Amino acid sequence: MTRRLQPLPLLTFGLLALALSWAILQAGGLRLVLAFWLGVWLGLALFHARFGFASGFRRFLLTGESRLIRAHFLLFALTATLFAPFLATGMASGFVAPMGVGLLVGAFLFGVGMQLGDGCASGTLYHTGSGDTRGLFTLLGFMVGSLLGVFHLPYWQSLPKLAPGSALEWFQPLTGPLLGAFLGYSLWMALLLGLYLLVARVERVRRGRVEPLWGGQGHPLLGPWSLGVGALALALGSLLTLLLLGRPWGITSAFALWGGKLAEALGVPVLDWALFQAPEFAEKLMGSILQDPTSVMNFGLFLGAFLGAALGGGLRFQDPRRIPMSTLFAVFLGGVLMGYGARLASGCNIGAYLGGIASFSLHGYAWGLAALVGSALGVRFRPLCRLTPEVAGQDLFQRRGTREKGL
Repeated sequence: MTRRLQPLPLLTFGLLALALSWAILQAGGLRLVLAFWLGVWLGLALFHARFGFASGFRRFLLTGESRLIRAHFLLFALTATLFAPFLATGMASGFVAPMGVGLLVGAFLFGVGMQLGDGCASGTLYHTGSGDTRGLFTLLGFMVGSLLGVFHLPYWQSLPKLAPGSALEWFQPLTGPLLGAFLGYSLWMALLLGLYLLVARVERVRRGRVEPLWGGQGHPLLGPWSLGVGALALALGSLLTLLLLGRPWGITSAFALWGGKLAEALGVPVLDWALFQAPEFAEKLMGSILQDPTSVMNFGLFLGAFLGAALGGGLRFQDPRRIPMSTLFAVFLGGVLMGYGARLASGCNIGAYLGGIASFSLHGYAWGLAALVGSALGVRFRPLCRLTPEVAGQDLFQRRGTREKGL
């Protein structure tokens, strides 16, 4: 891919970013403007590092390559380390959720969906922002699935589950707050290290070597970035999100909100549903989406990927008419499954997987395992939907080029 600036897209980015910043400032204030630009940073980092969750699971299952999975564990370790002082002292709140039937079923469905949708929640936004127009159908499916999940949520919440808890608190009754938090943190890091070494071992056995996380670093601004640098950038963005918003980074609650607004405009009585009856959600449903921190961060993520593609000379929008109908149906269905699953599972690959593990909650690991099992089923349907087979080490734009050449 040619590394050449694209002036017109860069100008478009500048105008859109400034216009959105002004609109967000008027609607929600300076804090949300900062959240928007944090989203831009996160989108740029995801794009430049090609930091995928769906593709990481898929490559590990099909080829044994663990590079992206190991990058996940590095990201989790870095983010948890940055979060720990603020969570342990009560300066911020993490994402700590119960493990139960709803979470496991939701994460499993999300795993199936992200293989059909050819991307996870963050991946859908950054792929779409960088020119993959299939993501528009995935986003529509996300909203439909999120609404269905909201409607059915009371049933899933009534099913058996374990009480939530943070590893930072496990030892505190025996040792006191400071030492207990340190012991919980140490155990958490040991667990992440063990998982890192385990998947690296699987890769060595299946492929004969372990792909590095730090190679292939390009220009600091134009990209590409190594996965290691991407993990560092995403961990920093996650910390700034925690400090700015008082909670970790999330994505999919905005899709439920967008779907709720669309459904309400079409006459669906969503305010009668349990989740939207909660004062926080009811207020958001009645207000502007520019007052919702998750929404404005999602807009920033989209534009950050757009910026990254324009800086690297790789912004190429697909013609939807050239995409097979079976593929469009698959990515829409994938979005529905991800939207529904995210509501059941208290979040997606960002809110539940990254946010949960970075918050020292076991539900994050349970989410990852269930999503991996779901991915194992999802990859079996990809050939039927004319989705590109996985090739180890190949990124989104190399695969897109292969499709455009008809190979």
